[in-house]
Amino acid sequence: MTGQPWLWTPPHQTTRSTGVGLLLRSYRQTFGLTQQQLAERLGFDQSYVSKVESGRRAIHDISTLRHIARRLSLSPEDVGLAAGSLIESRRDADPADPLDERIAASQRTWRLTRDYLNHHRISLARAAAGLYPQPYRLGNGLLVRPNWMWNEPVDLADIELAWSDTLPAPTVSGAGADTEHLRPLTDGGAAFGTYTRAMRDLDRPTLFENRLSFRMLEAIRAGQRGPRLSFGHTTYFDALDVCESVAHETAAAMLGGGLSWPALPFRRRIGDPFDLCQRVVLPSINTLTIRHDQSRASFMLHRRSAGSVATAGGVYHVLPAGVFQPSGISPGHHETDFDLWRNIMRELSEELLGNAEHDGTSSCLIDYDGDEPFRSLQRARHSGCVRAWCFGMGVDALTLFGEILTVVVVDADVFDSLFSGMVPVNAEGSVVTTGPHRQASEGIPFTHATVRRLIEHEPLAPSAAACLELAWRHRGTLLPGLRMRAAS
Repeated sequence: MTGQPWLWTPPHQTTRSTGVGLLLRSYRQTFGLTQQQLAERLGFDQSYVSKVESGRRAIHDISTLRHIARRLSLSPEDVGLAAGSLIESRRDADPADPLDERIAASQRTWRLTRDYLNHHRISLARAAAGLYPQPYRLGNGLLVRPNWMWNEPVDLADIELAWSDTLPAPTVSGAGADTEHLRPLTDGGAAFGTYTRAMRDLDRPTLFENRLSFRMLEAIRAGQRGPRLSFGHTTYFDALDVCESVAHETAAAMLGGGLSWPALPFRRRIGDPFDLCQRVVLPSINTLTIRHDQSRASFMLHRRSAGSVATAGGVYHVLPAGVFQPSGISPGHHETDFDLWRNIMRELSEELLGNAEHDGTSSCLIDYDGDEPFRSLQRARHSGCVRAWCFGMGVDALTLFGEILTVVVVDADVFDSLFSGMVPVNAEGSVVTTGPHRQASEGIPFTHATVRRLIEHEPLAPSAAACLELAWRHRGTLLPGLRMRAAS
Protein backbone atom coordinates (compact mmCIF):
# COMPACT_ATOMS: atom_id res chain seq x y z
CA MET A 1 0.00 0.00 0.00
CA THR A 2 2.76 2.44 0.92
CA GLY A 3 4.40 1.98 -2.46
CA GLN A 4 1.39 3.38 -4.37
CA PRO A 5 1.35 7.05 -5.39
CA TRP A 6 -0.99 9.02 -3.19
CA LEU A 7 0.34 12.58 -3.17
CA TRP A 8 0.07 14.75 -6.26
CA THR A 9 1.95 17.92 -7.13
CA PRO A 10 0.17 20.08 -9.72
CA PRO A 11 2.01 20.77 -12.96
CA HIS A 12 2.68 24.34 -14.01
CA GLN A 13 0.44 25.95 -16.60
CA THR A 14 1.96 25.45 -20.03
CA THR A 15 2.75 28.45 -22.19
CA ARG A 16 5.00 28.93 -25.19
CA SER A 17 8.59 27.85 -24.52
CA THR A 18 11.40 30.25 -25.37
CA GLY A 19 15.15 30.37 -24.89
CA VAL A 20 16.53 27.92 -22.36
CA GLY A 21 13.07 26.45 -21.86
CA LEU A 22 12.86 25.43 -25.50
CA LEU A 23 16.40 24.05 -25.28
CA LEU A 24 15.52 21.86 -22.29
CA ARG A 25 12.39 20.54 -23.95
CA SER A 26 14.32 19.74 -27.16
CA TYR A 27 17.06 18.03 -25.15
CA ARG A 28 14.48 15.86 -23.37
CA GLN A 29 12.81 14.86 -26.61
CA THR A 30 16.14 14.07 -28.27
CA PHE A 31 17.29 11.77 -25.45
CA GLY A 32 13.87 10.40 -24.51
CA LEU A 33 13.85 11.82 -20.97
CA THR A 34 10.94 12.72 -18.74
CA GLN A 35 10.92 16.06 -16.95
CA GLN A 36 11.71 14.24 -13.71
CA GLN A 37 14.71 12.49 -15.27
CA LEU A 38 16.02 15.75 -16.70
CA ALA A 39 15.47 17.47 -13.34
CA GLU A 40 17.51 14.77 -11.60
CA ARG A 41 20.29 15.12 -14.17
CA LEU A 42 20.39 18.87 -13.52
CA GLY A 43 19.94 18.63 -9.75
CA PHE A 44 16.76 20.71 -10.00
CA ASP A 45 13.21 20.12 -8.86
CA GLN A 46 10.81 18.80 -11.52
CA SER A 47 8.43 21.70 -10.96
CA TYR A 48 11.26 24.16 -11.63
CA VAL A 49 12.14 22.42 -14.93
CA SER A 50 8.46 22.48 -15.88
CA LYS A 51 8.22 26.21 -15.24
CA VAL A 52 11.39 26.92 -17.29
CA GLU A 53 10.20 24.75 -20.16
CA SER A 54 6.79 26.42 -20.22
CA GLY A 55 8.30 29.89 -20.25
CA ARG A 56 6.82 30.84 -16.88
CA ARG A 57 10.29 31.24 -15.41
CA ALA A 58 13.20 32.81 -17.25
CA ILE A 59 16.82 32.08 -16.35
CA HIS A 60 19.06 35.12 -16.46
CA ASP A 61 21.61 34.07 -13.85
CA ILE A 62 24.93 33.26 -15.52
CA SER A 63 25.93 30.68 -12.90
CA THR A 64 22.68 28.75 -13.46
CA LEU A 65 23.22 28.81 -17.23
CA ARG A 66 26.78 27.57 -16.73
CA HIS A 67 25.46 24.80 -14.50
CA ILE A 68 22.98 23.66 -17.19
CA ALA A 69 25.66 23.71 -19.87
CA ARG A 70 28.04 21.63 -17.75
CA ARG A 71 25.43 19.06 -16.74
CA LEU A 72 24.16 18.55 -20.29
CA SER A 73 27.58 18.82 -22.00
CA LEU A 74 26.39 21.79 -24.05
CA SER A 75 28.38 24.68 -25.44
CA PRO A 76 28.15 28.16 -23.89
CA GLU A 77 26.39 29.40 -27.01
CA ASP A 78 23.65 26.77 -26.58
CA VAL A 79 22.53 28.34 -23.32
CA GLY A 80 22.95 31.93 -24.48
CA LEU A 81 26.44 32.62 -23.15
CA ALA A 82 29.37 34.04 -25.05
CA ALA A 83 31.80 31.54 -26.48
CA GLY A 84 34.54 30.67 -24.00
CA SER A 85 32.57 31.95 -21.00
CA LEU A 86 32.61 28.61 -19.25
CA ILE A 87 35.49 27.84 -16.96
CA GLU A 88 35.92 24.52 -18.72
CA SER A 89 36.46 26.29 -22.05
CA ARG A 90 39.44 28.15 -20.65
CA ARG A 91 40.85 24.97 -19.20
CA ASP A 92 40.58 23.26 -22.55
CA ALA A 93 42.99 25.82 -23.97
CA ASP A 94 45.69 24.73 -21.51
CA PRO A 95 44.71 21.33 -20.06
CA ALA A 96 48.11 20.86 -18.46
CA ASP A 97 47.82 23.88 -16.16
CA PRO A 98 47.94 22.36 -12.63
CA LEU A 99 46.10 25.31 -11.06
CA ASP A 100 43.23 25.07 -13.53
CA GLU A 101 43.02 21.34 -12.93
CA ARG A 102 42.93 21.88 -9.17
CA ILE A 103 40.23 24.54 -9.48
CA ALA A 104 38.17 22.31 -11.74
CA ALA A 105 38.48 19.36 -9.36
CA SER A 106 37.60 21.50 -6.34
CA GLN A 107 34.48 22.98 -7.91
CA ARG A 108 33.40 19.64 -9.38
CA THR A 109 33.71 17.91 -6.00
CA TRP A 110 31.83 20.73 -4.29
CA ARG A 111 28.98 20.56 -6.79
CA LEU A 112 28.72 16.79 -6.58
CA THR A 113 28.61 16.96 -2.78
CA ARG A 114 25.99 19.71 -2.86
CA ASP A 115 23.90 17.72 -5.33
CA TYR A 116 24.07 14.75 -2.98
CA LEU A 117 23.10 17.01 -0.09
CA ASN A 118 20.06 18.40 -1.91
CA HIS A 119 18.87 14.93 -2.93
CA HIS A 120 19.35 13.31 0.49
CA ARG A 121 18.50 15.98 3.06
CA ILE A 122 15.97 13.84 4.89
CA SER A 123 18.15 10.74 5.24
CA LEU A 124 21.13 12.92 6.15
CA ALA A 125 19.11 14.69 8.86
CA ARG A 126 18.08 11.35 10.34
CA ALA A 127 21.67 10.14 10.28
CA ALA A 128 22.96 13.38 11.83
CA ALA A 129 20.41 13.12 14.64
CA GLY A 130 21.99 9.80 15.56
CA LEU A 131 25.17 11.64 16.52
CA TYR A 132 23.38 13.14 19.54
CA PRO A 133 21.95 11.45 22.67
CA GLN A 134 18.49 9.90 22.29
CA PRO A 135 16.76 12.24 24.82
CA TYR A 136 17.49 15.20 22.54
CA ARG A 137 15.86 13.69 19.44
CA LEU A 138 12.28 14.35 18.37
CA GLY A 139 11.10 12.23 15.47
CA ASN A 140 13.32 11.94 12.42
CA GLY A 141 15.97 14.61 12.29
CA LEU A 142 14.97 17.25 14.85
CA LEU A 143 16.91 17.99 18.05
CA VAL A 144 15.23 19.59 21.07
CA ARG A 145 16.10 20.66 24.58
CA PRO A 146 13.51 19.69 27.21
CA ASN A 147 12.80 23.31 28.19
CA TRP A 148 12.36 24.30 24.53
CA MET A 149 9.29 22.08 24.10
CA TRP A 150 6.18 22.61 26.17
CA ASN A 151 3.78 20.08 27.64
CA GLU A 152 0.80 21.66 25.91
CA PRO A 153 0.45 23.96 22.89
CA VAL A 154 0.84 27.59 23.93
CA ASP A 155 -1.28 30.33 22.39
CA LEU A 156 0.93 32.68 20.39
CA ALA A 157 -0.52 35.57 22.37
CA ASP A 158 1.07 34.13 25.53
CA ILE A 159 4.62 34.08 24.14
CA GLU A 160 6.76 37.03 25.16
CA LEU A 161 9.27 38.36 22.67
CA ALA A 162 12.24 40.23 24.12
CA TRP A 163 14.79 42.33 22.26
CA SER A 164 18.48 42.94 22.87
CA ASP A 165 20.75 45.40 21.10
CA THR A 166 23.74 43.84 22.88
CA LEU A 167 24.63 40.79 20.86
CA PRO A 168 27.26 38.24 21.83
CA ALA A 169 29.82 37.91 19.05
CA PRO A 170 29.56 34.35 17.69
CA THR A 171 32.72 32.32 18.20
CA VAL A 172 31.87 30.10 15.23
CA SER A 173 30.99 31.47 11.79
CA GLY A 174 30.94 30.18 8.25
CA ALA A 175 34.14 32.02 7.33
CA GLY A 176 37.80 31.47 8.12
CA ALA A 177 39.75 28.31 8.74
CA ASP A 178 36.81 26.46 10.35
CA THR A 179 35.07 25.98 7.01
CA GLU A 180 37.85 26.38 4.46
CA HIS A 181 37.71 22.65 3.71
CA LEU A 182 34.03 23.05 2.80
CA ARG A 183 34.46 25.87 0.29
CA PRO A 184 35.67 25.30 -3.29
CA LEU A 185 38.34 27.30 -5.06
CA THR A 186 37.47 30.41 -7.04
CA ASP A 187 38.73 30.94 -10.58
CA GLY A 188 41.70 32.77 -9.04
CA GLY A 189 42.77 29.75 -7.01
CA ALA A 190 41.80 30.91 -3.50
CA ALA A 191 38.91 29.42 -1.55
CA PHE A 192 35.58 31.21 -1.71
CA GLY A 193 35.28 33.54 1.29
CA THR A 194 31.95 32.10 2.43
CA TYR A 195 29.68 29.23 1.54
CA THR A 196 26.97 31.59 0.29
CA ARG A 197 29.43 33.17 -2.15
CA ALA A 198 30.09 29.70 -3.57
CA MET A 199 26.34 29.09 -3.80
CA ARG A 200 25.88 32.40 -5.59
CA ASP A 201 28.48 31.61 -8.26
CA LEU A 202 28.22 27.84 -8.62
CA ASP A 203 24.76 26.68 -7.53
CA ARG A 204 22.48 29.67 -7.13
CA PRO A 205 18.79 28.97 -6.40
CA THR A 206 16.13 31.27 -7.82
CA LEU A 207 15.29 32.77 -4.42
CA PHE A 208 18.63 33.79 -2.98
CA GLU A 209 18.93 37.17 -1.31
CA ASN A 210 20.55 38.35 1.89
CA ARG A 211 18.00 39.96 4.21
CA LEU A 212 17.85 41.52 7.63
CA SER A 213 16.58 38.88 10.05
CA PHE A 214 15.98 38.19 13.74
CA ARG A 215 18.69 36.23 15.54
CA MET A 216 17.49 34.06 18.41
CA LEU A 217 19.42 34.58 21.65
CA GLU A 218 17.39 32.76 24.30
CA ALA A 219 14.38 30.47 24.67
CA ILE A 220 13.09 29.90 28.20
CA ARG A 221 9.96 29.16 30.20
CA ALA A 222 10.32 30.22 33.82
CA GLY A 223 7.90 29.07 36.51
CA GLN A 224 4.27 29.84 35.80
CA ARG A 225 5.04 32.46 33.21
CA GLY A 226 4.62 31.84 29.53
CA PRO A 227 7.56 31.19 27.22
CA ARG A 228 9.97 34.00 26.44
CA LEU A 229 12.03 34.18 23.27
CA SER A 230 14.83 36.74 23.04
CA PHE A 231 16.22 38.12 19.78
CA GLY A 232 18.69 40.51 18.19
CA HIS A 233 19.60 41.41 14.61
CA THR A 234 21.41 39.24 12.07
CA THR A 235 21.23 38.53 8.34
CA TYR A 236 20.04 35.51 6.40
CA PHE A 237 23.46 34.75 4.95
CA ASP A 238 25.10 34.89 8.40
CA ALA A 239 22.99 31.91 9.38
CA LEU A 240 23.16 30.19 6.00
CA ASP A 241 26.98 30.27 5.96
CA VAL A 242 27.01 28.14 9.10
CA CYS A 243 23.99 25.94 8.38
CA GLU A 244 24.79 24.97 4.81
CA SER A 245 28.46 24.48 5.68
CA VAL A 246 27.71 21.99 8.42
CA ALA A 247 25.18 20.25 6.15
CA HIS A 248 27.74 20.09 3.33
CA GLU A 249 30.29 18.58 5.70
CA THR A 250 27.75 15.94 6.71
CA ALA A 251 27.06 15.05 3.07
CA ALA A 252 30.78 14.85 2.32
CA ALA A 253 31.37 12.56 5.29
CA MET A 254 28.52 10.28 4.23
CA LEU A 255 29.94 10.08 0.72
CA GLY A 256 33.33 9.33 2.22
CA GLY A 257 32.23 6.31 4.18
CA GLY A 258 29.77 7.34 6.87
CA LEU A 259 29.15 9.77 9.71
CA SER A 260 31.52 9.88 12.64
CA TRP A 261 32.68 12.75 14.83
CA PRO A 262 36.30 12.59 13.56
CA ALA A 263 34.99 13.22 10.02
CA LEU A 264 33.00 16.28 11.15
CA PRO A 265 35.48 18.90 12.45
CA PHE A 266 33.16 21.88 11.85
CA ARG A 267 30.26 20.17 13.64
CA ARG A 268 32.63 19.37 16.50
CA ARG A 269 33.72 23.01 16.54
CA ILE A 270 30.10 24.12 16.91
CA GLY A 271 29.65 21.74 19.82
CA ASP A 272 26.39 22.12 21.73
CA PRO A 273 23.67 22.52 19.05
CA PHE A 274 21.50 24.41 21.55
CA ASP A 275 24.08 27.07 22.37
CA LEU A 276 22.53 30.20 20.89
CA CYS A 277 25.60 32.35 21.54
CA GLN A 278 28.24 30.10 19.98
CA ARG A 279 26.88 30.71 16.47
CA VAL A 280 24.22 32.81 14.74
CA VAL A 281 20.85 31.03 15.02
CA LEU A 282 18.12 32.36 12.76
CA PRO A 283 14.85 30.49 13.34
CA SER A 284 12.36 29.48 10.71
CA ILE A 285 8.69 29.63 11.70
CA ASN A 286 7.08 26.39 10.48
CA THR A 287 3.29 26.50 10.53
CA LEU A 288 0.98 23.54 10.07
CA THR A 289 -2.20 25.09 8.62
CA ILE A 290 -5.34 23.06 9.36
CA ARG A 291 -8.81 23.56 7.88
CA HIS A 292 -11.35 22.36 10.46
CA ASP A 293 -15.09 21.83 10.03
CA GLN A 294 -15.80 19.96 13.31
CA SER A 295 -16.36 16.54 11.70
CA ARG A 296 -13.07 16.39 9.79
CA ALA A 297 -9.89 18.32 9.18
CA SER A 298 -7.26 18.68 6.48
CA PHE A 299 -3.85 20.33 6.37
CA MET A 300 -1.76 22.09 3.76
CA LEU A 301 1.40 20.46 2.42
CA HIS A 302 4.07 22.00 0.21
CA ARG A 303 6.63 20.47 -2.16
CA ARG A 304 9.56 22.89 -2.07
CA SER A 305 11.40 23.44 -5.33
CA ALA A 306 15.10 22.54 -5.22
CA GLY A 307 15.74 25.03 -7.99
CA SER A 308 14.08 27.90 -6.12
CA VAL A 309 15.02 27.70 -2.44
CA ALA A 310 18.39 27.67 -0.70
CA THR A 311 17.50 24.99 1.86
CA ALA A 312 15.07 22.09 2.16
CA GLY A 313 14.54 21.87 -1.60
CA GLY A 314 12.81 18.81 -3.03
CA VAL A 315 11.12 17.85 0.26
CA TYR A 316 7.59 18.02 1.60
CA HIS A 317 7.03 20.78 4.13
CA VAL A 318 4.22 22.36 6.08
CA LEU A 319 2.64 25.40 4.53
CA PRO A 320 3.69 28.09 5.23
CA ALA A 321 7.30 28.10 6.44
CA GLY A 322 9.69 31.04 6.45
CA VAL A 323 12.50 32.63 8.42
CA PHE A 324 11.68 35.17 11.11
CA GLN A 325 12.49 38.57 9.59
CA PRO A 326 11.00 42.04 9.09
CA SER A 327 9.42 43.09 5.79
CA GLY A 328 11.86 45.99 5.40
CA ILE A 329 15.08 47.40 6.80
CA SER A 330 13.91 50.55 8.60
CA PRO A 331 13.42 50.83 12.39
CA GLY A 332 9.70 51.13 11.67
CA HIS A 333 9.67 47.78 9.92
CA HIS A 334 11.47 46.24 12.87
CA GLU A 335 8.94 47.60 15.36
CA THR A 336 5.93 46.63 13.23
CA ASP A 337 7.08 43.15 12.21
CA PHE A 338 8.73 41.87 15.38
CA ASP A 339 5.82 39.54 16.02
CA LEU A 340 5.39 35.79 15.39
CA TRP A 341 1.78 36.03 14.26
CA ARG A 342 2.46 38.83 11.81
CA ASN A 343 5.32 36.83 10.31
CA ILE A 344 2.97 33.86 9.89
CA MET A 345 0.32 36.07 8.27
CA ARG A 346 2.83 37.37 5.72
CA GLU A 347 3.83 33.81 4.86
CA LEU A 348 0.18 32.74 4.55
CA SER A 349 -0.39 35.62 2.16
CA GLU A 350 2.65 34.72 0.10
CA GLU A 351 2.50 30.94 0.00
CA LEU A 352 -1.25 30.30 -0.02
CA LEU A 353 -2.44 33.33 -1.99
CA GLY A 354 0.65 33.89 -4.14
CA ASN A 355 1.01 37.52 -3.09
CA ALA A 356 4.39 39.17 -3.57
CA GLU A 357 6.64 38.51 -0.61
CA HIS A 358 7.43 41.36 1.75
CA ASP A 359 11.07 40.56 1.21
CA GLY A 360 13.06 43.16 3.07
CA THR A 361 13.15 45.70 0.24
CA SER A 362 9.89 47.47 0.96
CA SER A 363 9.91 51.15 1.89
CA CYS A 364 6.31 51.12 3.16
CA LEU A 365 5.13 49.66 6.44
CA ILE A 366 2.41 47.02 6.36
CA ASP A 367 -0.92 48.10 7.80
CA TYR A 368 -1.90 44.85 9.47
CA ASP A 369 -5.22 46.32 10.60
CA GLY A 370 -6.17 47.70 7.20
CA ASP A 371 -4.43 45.74 4.42
CA GLU A 372 -5.81 42.43 3.17
CA PRO A 373 -5.54 39.58 3.85
CA PHE A 374 -4.09 40.70 7.20
CA ARG A 375 -7.18 42.63 8.24
CA SER A 376 -9.45 39.61 7.78
CA LEU A 377 -6.97 37.24 9.42
CA GLN A 378 -6.69 39.53 12.42
CA ARG A 379 -10.46 39.78 12.79
CA ALA A 380 -10.89 36.03 12.45
CA ARG A 381 -8.30 35.40 15.12
CA HIS A 382 -9.88 37.91 17.48
CA SER A 383 -13.26 36.21 16.98
CA GLY A 384 -11.79 32.75 17.65
CA CYS A 385 -12.32 31.44 14.09
CA VAL A 386 -8.55 31.33 13.61
CA ARG A 387 -6.47 29.88 16.43
CA ALA A 388 -2.67 29.92 16.57
CA TRP A 389 -0.44 27.90 18.90
CA CYS A 390 3.23 27.16 19.36
CA PHE A 391 4.65 23.80 20.43
CA GLY A 392 8.17 25.09 21.13
CA MET A 393 11.33 25.03 19.10
CA GLY A 394 14.10 22.72 18.03
CA VAL A 395 17.15 22.50 15.79
CA ASP A 396 17.38 20.68 12.46
CA ALA A 397 19.99 17.96 13.02
CA LEU A 398 21.49 18.32 9.54
CA THR A 399 21.82 22.11 9.28
CA LEU A 400 21.48 23.14 12.97
CA PHE A 401 18.99 25.77 11.74
CA GLY A 402 16.54 26.95 14.42
CA GLU A 403 12.96 25.73 13.97
CA ILE A 404 9.93 27.29 15.70
CA LEU A 405 7.02 24.84 15.52
CA THR A 406 3.53 26.33 15.22
CA VAL A 407 0.02 25.38 14.13
CA VAL A 408 -2.84 27.53 12.87
CA VAL A 409 -6.36 26.08 12.89
CA VAL A 410 -8.96 27.84 10.73
CA ASP A 411 -12.69 27.14 10.81
CA ALA A 412 -13.74 25.75 7.44
CA ASP A 413 -16.11 28.56 6.42
CA VAL A 414 -13.52 31.19 7.32
CA PHE A 415 -10.76 29.27 5.55
CA ASP A 416 -12.87 28.99 2.40
CA SER A 417 -13.51 32.73 2.49
CA LEU A 418 -9.96 33.83 3.28
CA PHE A 419 -8.26 31.42 0.89
CA SER A 420 -10.79 31.08 -1.93
CA GLY A 421 -8.03 32.21 -4.27
CA MET A 422 -5.45 29.74 -2.98
CA VAL A 423 -2.78 29.11 -5.62
CA PRO A 424 -1.51 25.63 -6.56
CA VAL A 425 1.99 26.97 -7.28
CA ASN A 426 3.97 29.72 -5.57
CA ALA A 427 7.49 31.10 -5.77
CA GLU A 428 8.92 28.39 -3.51
CA GLY A 429 7.16 25.30 -4.85
CA SER A 430 3.80 23.61 -5.34
CA VAL A 431 0.88 22.78 -3.05
CA VAL A 432 0.36 19.03 -2.66
CA THR A 433 -3.05 17.36 -2.96
CA THR A 434 -4.29 13.78 -3.06
CA GLY A 435 -5.12 13.81 -6.77
CA PRO A 436 -5.06 15.80 -10.01
CA HIS A 437 -8.70 16.84 -9.72
CA ARG A 438 -8.44 18.14 -6.17
CA GLN A 439 -8.35 21.83 -5.33
CA ALA A 440 -5.26 23.13 -3.52
CA SER A 441 -7.46 24.35 -0.66
CA GLU A 442 -8.73 20.81 0.04
CA GLY A 443 -5.35 19.84 1.50
CA ILE A 444 -4.43 16.43 2.91
CA PRO A 445 -6.80 14.55 5.29
CA PHE A 446 -5.68 14.94 8.90
CA THR A 447 -6.00 11.32 10.00
CA HIS A 448 -3.75 9.00 11.93
CA ALA A 449 -3.03 6.87 8.85
CA THR A 450 -2.07 9.91 6.76
CA VAL A 451 0.15 11.39 9.46
CA ARG A 452 1.98 8.11 10.03
CA ARG A 453 2.43 7.46 6.32
CA LEU A 454 3.89 10.91 5.74
CA ILE A 455 6.26 10.74 8.69
CA GLU A 456 7.44 7.18 8.06
CA HIS A 457 7.54 6.90 4.28
CA GLU A 458 7.78 10.33 2.63
CA PRO A 459 10.62 12.90 2.33
CA LEU A 460 9.12 15.16 4.99
CA ALA A 461 11.23 17.96 6.47
CA PRO A 462 12.10 17.20 10.14
CA SER A 463 10.34 20.33 11.41
CA ALA A 464 7.26 19.46 9.35
CA ALA A 465 7.26 15.93 10.75
CA ALA A 466 7.49 17.35 14.28
CA CYS A 467 4.58 19.74 13.63
CA LEU A 468 2.41 16.87 12.40
CA GLU A 469 3.45 14.55 15.22
CA LEU A 470 2.72 17.16 17.89
CA ALA A 471 -0.53 18.30 16.30
CA TRP A 472 -1.81 14.73 16.29
CA ARG A 473 -0.65 14.22 19.88
CA HIS A 474 -2.53 17.37 20.96
CA ARG A 475 -5.52 17.04 18.62
CA GLY A 476 -7.89 17.10 21.58
CA THR A 477 -6.78 20.65 22.36
CA LEU A 478 -6.42 21.84 18.79
CA LEU A 479 -9.43 20.06 17.25
CA PRO A 480 -11.91 19.11 19.98
CA GLY A 481 -14.50 18.05 17.41
CA LEU A 482 -12.22 15.26 16.21
CA ARG A 483 -11.87 13.45 19.53
CA MET A 484 -14.39 10.71 18.80
CA ARG A 485 -13.30 10.45 15.15
CA ALA A 486 -9.65 10.05 16.13
CA ALA A 487 -10.47 7.26 18.57
CA SER A 488 -12.47 5.28 16.00
